[in-house]
Amino acid sequence: MARVSTAITKRAGLIVNPRAGRGAGKGLALAEKLKDDPLIKILILEQFGQLESELRKMATEGVTDLFISSGDGTIQAILTILAEHRPFSTPPRVGLLPHGTTNLSARDLGFRNRSLDAQADFLRKCEALDVITRHTIRCANPADGMVRHGMFVGTGAVAEATRYCQTAFNEQGMKGQLAVATTLLRGVAQHLLSEPQPGDDTRFDRPFAITVETEDQRLTDGPQLLQMSTTLSQLVLGARPFWGGGHGMIRTTVLPFPVPSVLRWILPVMYGGANRATPPGAVSFRSDEVKVTTRTMFVIDGEFFQPPENEPLQMNTGPSFSFIKG
Repeated sequence: MARVSTAITKRAGLIVNPRAGRGAGKGLALAEKLKDDPLIKILILEQFGQLESELRKMATEGVTDLFISSGDGTIQAILTILAEHRPFSTPPRVGLLPHGTTNLSARDLGFRNRSLDAQADFLRKCEALDVITRHTIRCANPADGMVRHGMFVGTGAVAEATRYCQTAFNEQGMKGQLAVATTLLRGVAQHLLSEPQPGDDTRFDRPFAITVETEDQRLTDGPQLLQMSTTLSQLVLGARPFWGGGHGMIRTTVLPFPVPSVLRWILPVMYGGANRATPPGAVSFRSDEVKVTTRTMFVIDGEFFQPPENEPLQMNTGPSFSFIKG
């Protein structure tokens, strides 16, 4: 008796946010290369409101590999729909193309080859040789009631610095790691040259009331510099500011206020090993649940939202996705 093949035919879908990278046009150029291929489903995203219906169309048309040409905010919106509304009976593999401004998620999980010709050739063949699985962080109860799934969530100085980077540099044409490095240098220089002023909201190095809890204990309370949680293995500038023990998919670090010596601790915190020395009051751990109480805005993959009013923000390990790296 002849064997019946059960192999699934791979078919690519491409979502392009034409405003990604401040309109750099990489996604549109890739779509132009692929426009005559009838097997590739292409969506030029004009309105975020069309995302869910278009993803459902891609699912019915047999898309198995979903490539996203955008920045971190669009990736977060797509992952949220895939996780919460499940338009695909079997989740598609996800290819993150680094066509945005900062590309936080794509630097860790994205497609390695930046050549548009190589990307186009890959979408035609869909023969992945390197796939990595990673969970999202599910933010269950933001103030606007909209559940969000992302790869990085932070508050305090990290949210303020992200907003500053976007307005002072990204909107003026400076992108990527250069903009991030310039923002970091600005914050460090300001801290070294003048004493922190707790009421000065133009500074990153000021106290933020942040309480952090896990499933079974309160880990920090009172004034902190920042909180950040991620399922990525590295952040901007290749930093790995996570250590400590525990189990779970979410890595969380909280840095204290007053700010410890920047010159003494910045490199160990950002790039130290598992047994690194850490500043007094700093906390880092792994878990599947994190609760953060604050009145300060949060940033999730480059997008901002307000915390719930009378309860902590509830973060949990979300579903896993398979990301195509090459």
